[in-house]
Amino acid sequence: MEPDFRALQVIAEVSLGLVGFSAIIIALSRSKEGFSDPDNFRVQLLNFAAFGAMFNALIPFAIFGSESLEMSWKFTGGVLCLYSAVGLMVFPRKVFELRRRGYATIFPIPLIVTQMGVFIANFILSGAIVLDLVDSKNNVYLLCLILFIVQSTVAFIRTMFVRVE
Repeated sequence: MEPDFRALQVIAEVSLGLVGFSAIIIALSRSKEGFSDPDNFRVQLLNFAAFGAMFNALIPFAIFGSESLEMSWKFTGGVLCLYSAVGLMVFPRKVFELRRRGYATIFPIPLIVTQMGVFIANFILSGAIVLDLVDSKNNVYLLCLILFIVQSTVAFIRTMFVRVE
């Protein structure tokens, strides 16, 4: 089954909008001192998740139709799996370092579990696509991209409304 290209297009457009909003945040919030460390982390997470959704939504447009359907799914799932693994290597370490430095109230454990859970879920689900463990690859792939959008949206809202004291 080929991916739903219309859904992928919508996801890419929404992700691009989130990236645009983050650019506005950066432009309007920048002071002479720059961002605080927690705000810097949240903007990085916002951009990583939004760019992840956008680029992974665009990859199928280039891949599908050029090779076998199965190889195309393995490649797209593999890219998403790798991207999620990079997120798992970078962001948990950073957020726990911020907690150790005194920002535990800004980064409560339930929020960390939710946000890092997106990386874990995407890693597992995209790995299942690569290993051919799921029948509805299109739906699982779209779910992973939507999880990235949710993660990015949460980071956006928290950057806007949860300020460092």
